[in-house]
Amino acid sequence: MKQYYIERNGLIESSVRLSLDEINNYFIDIYRYFDTKGYFECALKGIWKPIPFSDDVEQILPISLAPSPTVFFTTHIQNKCVWPIYEYAQYYSEKVLFTVIEILFDHIAVYDYKKSQLNKSGPQTEFAQHINNILKMYNGGYYLEPTNGFIMKTPNEALKQQLSYKGQEVPDEVFEKLTTASSMYYRFDSTMEAKKKAINILADILESEREPLKNLLNTEYGMPKNEHDKLIFGIVNSFSIRHNRADQKNKYSKEIWYDWMMQYYTSVIITYYKLKIQEEAEISF
Repeated sequence: MKQYYIERNGLIESSVRLSLDEINNYFIDIYRYFDTKGYFECALKGIWKPIPFSDDVEQILPISLAPSPTVFFTTHIQNKCVWPIYEYAQYYSEKVLFTVIEILFDHIAVYDYKKSQLNKSGPQTEFAQHINNILKMYNGGYYLEPTNGFIMKTPNEALKQQLSYKGQEVPDEVFEKLTTASSMYYRFDSTMEAKKKAINILADILESEREPLKNLLNTEYGMPKNEHDKLIFGIVNSFSIRHNRADQKNKYSKEIWYDWMMQYYTSVIITYYKLKIQEEAEISF
């Protein structure tokens, strides 16, 4: 979004901090804005179209919050006081608010009747922009990642770029695992056990490419290939990530080192597939 004078010139002397009650009310305003624009039409009512030369209508798309918004929110959040949003949102707890935001991100869309297609990317981007404007002012700052749609503590710029990676060079099945691992790890309510499982998913991706990975890195850097292998797999095999044996290193600051492991393995996966495509292009040339 456009930065105006005071922000553009770094003249903001102190940042606004929102309480939970305040952010709930701000969220209601944002929801109302998109609801009025019809961006939740498919989510709540489905898409309907008049039948020519008739007073009847036909359903093009069913509601995406199936079988109904009430049932959907109740079963996914295990809370009967979530829907309707206008009735309950001012009383949301933090975990309910964040979960509702993630659900709305997944279901926001606008139907293009001329092209007969549902557009999600544009509405999702706009929704994330408005939501992030308020999330950054709450409890130290949170962030709705506009590619995967999960809420986390505000990341640094390097991590934002990593999370917004769209998988151009990565096979679809690998990218799906990469996205799943990121969603598990960076959700606002992720536990240490969930984070460990996410790291395991990434390690398994690399394990399936272990020999090609060693050979490719050796070719690129001219180092003994086992040196890379020891670094990459020594982490998950020695620090109680994959195994629970007595010889595992378990007394370390997991909340810090897990972040490093997650970012490290994600970077290795992306780098490997980029190098692989580059190598294949050179061979074909």
